[in-house]
Amino acid sequence: MSFYKFINHANPKINSILKKIIKLHPEEINLSLNRIKILLKKLNNPQNKLPFTVHIAGTNGKGSVATSLYQLQKLNGKKVHVYRSPHLITLNERIVVSNKIISDQLLYDSLNYVYKVNDLNIITFFEFLTATAFYIFSNYKADLFVCEVGLGGNYDATNVLNIKKKLCILTTIGLDHKEYLGKNLEQIAKEKSGILKEKNILICSNQNKKALEVIKEASIVNNCNSFFYGEDWYIKNKFFYFKNIKKVSLSNLSLEGNHQYNNVGCAILACNKLKKFNIENEKISELIAKIKWEGRLEKLKGNIKKKFSNFEFWVDCAHNPLGFNILKNWIIKKKPEHLVIVLGVGIAKDYKGILKQIKKIDPNLLISLKDTNFSNRPAKEINYQARLLKIKCKVLKNIKEALHHFENEKRYKKKRVTCLITGSISLVGEVISIDNN
Repeated sequence: MSFYKFINHANPKINSILKKIIKLHPEEINLSLNRIKILLKKLNNPQNKLPFTVHIAGTNGKGSVATSLYQLQKLNGKKVHVYRSPHLITLNERIVVSNKIISDQLLYDSLNYVYKVNDLNIITFFEFLTATAFYIFSNYKADLFVCEVGLGGNYDATNVLNIKKKLCILTTIGLDHKEYLGKNLEQIAKEKSGILKEKNILICSNQNKKALEVIKEASIVNNCNSFFYGEDWYIKNKFFYFKNIKKVSLSNLSLEGNHQYNNVGCAILACNKLKKFNIENEKISELIAKIKWEGRLEKLKGNIKKKFSNFEFWVDCAHNPLGFNILKNWIIKKKPEHLVIVLGVGIAKDYKGILKQIKKIDPNLLISLKDTNFSNRPAKEINYQARLLKIKCKVLKNIKEALHHFENEKRYKKKRVTCLITGSISLVGEVISIDNN
């Protein structure tokens, strides 16, 4: 529950109802779908009244796949519902109703209604929000529903969807949330494969061999019509290849980083396998140039950048070793002259694994933040571990103090500095808010 205490809303009415909902959260979480099924039944089972669904699970890339698919279909003239988590700046981002982020009024009315229907029964915050989102979506028309899991797959609150109207995407799986999903890759892959149901279509991104074996077994058990990266489709030299269609150029992709080619590839293949949502190859090349995804290797261009003419500021939501391995590859390719990393990591994250990847990146300075807007790993622990790895490290109070540090230190004046702010979605959201205001 400690994470949810940081959830706030600028709208006082919404903030008030959120605090009430958070109080319903159980002290200990047992992984089960019973609580949400009881609430959904009281709401007349809205999960069975939704449009055809693309259900997305995995460790990294879920949000990028969901965003790519949503924006491709929106640009193609379709109405799309989207449910995602977590959010960068405001809770409203998690619920997109027929191509529009939910309004404060609709969000408040819906949360209030579901709160009354729930009648003070114990339920997790994510289960409550998922039931509310499904209730909202059931009352508005759309052609497609794009749904990210929150955690894992098998016991995730979203895993109550109509099994006959579903395509599943499994993005790259790595070690994360081990306290809930399992201690090794095979156990985690089994949990995430739990979204697969009888005769679903499965699109599987690039996977570790051990994870792939587990996914294939789940695919066979559920008689899925499956398409595996490296076997049925692949990316090469910025082209998407699939056995039954002409190659598609991805050179116009607006998203930064080579890993995004795989993510958009999953979205393209999903469009191709759903005839109603297929997009012509030439049009895909045009549309992928218009995809926007905040906080994922995003270059800041607002107020922060304006203060520092010789700085490039980048933000990225990497929060596990797999994500930092991707960052490492991007930085090696970018070859910055002087690199500073500003880091804030969640209390339950594998900070030692993250620091091992940062060691390979070899920044000129690592800044660890003491005060964040989430439950963070203490900066002194990160600093201690960083020094063991011989990473030059400095502890500062918060992101604003880090910016003052850049402003006041003479050593930065004559250098071209690349500053990467990363480690947490909440931290990135805070930075984007500062940059926008």
